[in-house]
Amino acid sequence: MGYKGWTIKTFLLLHLLIFSVDPTKEEVDNNLIIKTIQTADGQTFACVSFKSQPSLRHPLLMNHTTQLMPPISFPHSTDDDEGSKFGISNVEMSEIECPPGTVPILTSYNGSMSTRSFDKIIYSENRNDKGNRQMAAVVIVPSTFYGLQTSISIWEPDLGTGRPPRFSGAIVVLKNGGSRVAVGWSVDPHLYGDNLVHFEIAWVDNDKSCINLRCAGFVQMSKKAIPGIIIRPVSTVNGKQYIIRVKIIKFMGDWVLKVGEEIVGYWPSKLLTHMSEAADVISWMGVVEAAPGEPFPPMGSGQPADEGETKAAFFADAKVIDASGSFATPALKTINTVATEPNCYDVGRPYTTDDGLQFYYGGAGCSPSQPIK
Repeated sequence: MGYKGWTIKTFLLLHLLIFSVDPTKEEVDNNLIIKTIQTADGQTFACVSFKSQPSLRHPLLMNHTTQLMPPISFPHSTDDDEGSKFGISNVEMSEIECPPGTVPILTSYNGSMSTRSFDKIIYSENRNDKGNRQMAAVVIVPSTFYGLQTSISIWEPDLGTGRPPRFSGAIVVLKNGGSRVAVGWSVDPHLYGDNLVHFEIAWVDNDKSCINLRCAGFVQMSKKAIPGIIIRPVSTVNGKQYIIRVKIIKFMGDWVLKVGEEIVGYWPSKLLTHMSEAADVISWMGVVEAAPGEPFPPMGSGQPADEGETKAAFFADAKVIDASGSFATPALKTINTVATEPNCYDVGRPYTTDDGLQFYYGGAGCSPSQPIK
């Protein structure tokens, strides 16, 4: 199913991913900053009191009880968090040394731009206003989901020149109705002011959306895995491969994010209108955007899916937490593959192992009328 092009079910699933929302943005109040830290990479982080971060000042969370969950409380998959069984290394994230009782929030975004709208991360079916947004994805048919895990290979594609917006990344998304959360990586000079790869999260709820910690929506707990932080090292073609291992788990009513062995934080269910109980669709995708009239940038490693191991970008170890509350590998009959611009990007045939669902994806980018040779 879904391996030979478009199907009715694929078309319907794409419509489940369509939305256009106004982004929200909230700068950190200078009066709340306890310490400012600048990294060797030039990023600036504000250390704020845990309770002063944007999400915990949201009106709906005034009486919210903070989650302090031990990792042992999570459901367990068949593999551990230390690395994939196929010998690929985890990336490193530098700990930001904020004082006790505080959390770091990235503040050094490109000052000339407003928060990127979440509809630019996930493809819109409106072909008259698509903004050259494209994806190569695996989408699971609707069901009841309480979380997921996946390994995402990390790349730093050269986007070349071109006017903004210009973006390339890889994300995994949980959604239900008008609510969704996403996590992955991106190279986005317009957002970050550099050409480096960044750890990125996002959420949307009806008419609101947000990237990283720029507004209320995600409760940050980690001082190491920080939304927006630069990721090092990155994979190279025919060289060593690096991944981030991601889990999103419904825990004590909220959606908890874990990267490797680190609990990053959580999205409070109170802020996700349609995901207070469960998600109904999960998708794994490479995504790009170019300004109208500009050629599409590379996706993933810049190599097509059929280049395979050590060359093409991939998602691996993908499992879902189903209605039983256990990790399960998606059955191939329950997934569809989607490449919205197959002249430029492709998705390899997914397959399953004991570790979970795996697939390659990507492409060098091109103009839609000029296929990759």
